[in-house]
Amino acid sequence: MQSLKGTSLNLKTFLPLAVKYNLSTEFPSYYSHRYLHEQQLGRDDLTKLDAENRRNLKNYIDNIHTMEQLTRTQTNLALLKKHQADNVAAGSRTIDVEVVGIRIGEFVMITFPGELTVRIGLNIKQKSPHAKTFVAGYTNGYIYYAPTSEQLLNVGGAQEDSDCILAPEWQALFETRAAEILKRL
Repeated sequence: MQSLKGTSLNLKTFLPLAVKYNLSTEFPSYYSHRYLHEQQLGRDDLTKLDAENRRNLKNYIDNIHTMEQLTRTQTNLALLKKHQADNVAAGSRTIDVEVVGIRIGEFVMITFPGELTVRIGLNIKQKSPHAKTFVAGYTNGYIYYAPTSEQLLNVGGAQEDSDCILAPEWQALFETRAAEILKRL
């Protein structure tokens, strides 16, 4: 919030000004002959106007970036509060999920009820004894985002960081269980 800066612009004035200053960076306020005429007269009104407009454009854009960050932070905070309330209401520090393996001919699939990252799917395929192994997320329920244990340690401002209820140990547990199921198919 501290980084928000005052500006005389609003969306209606920002858009045409941004277009104008991006189309003609050297002479945005008027035709070039007007700038040259002012220069001959020893005046710099257009140059001062351009400097003020550029400052206002920069402040407005900086404010947009700050507001976007505040929106993401507010969304992430709401997700964290929701998951915390759900975890407290569940009365348990762990969750049980259903992992299923299915084989139809050479086609083999393992399922998981979360949004798995590509790295986890590739790990499972690499360890599978079957050439045609597929990994399906969003199955048999939904427990939100399921990042790798490394990704869980790199907490940033992404929504995925706040939309996860898993501890870093989950990945090894799941990959081990998936490997056991795939061997039996």
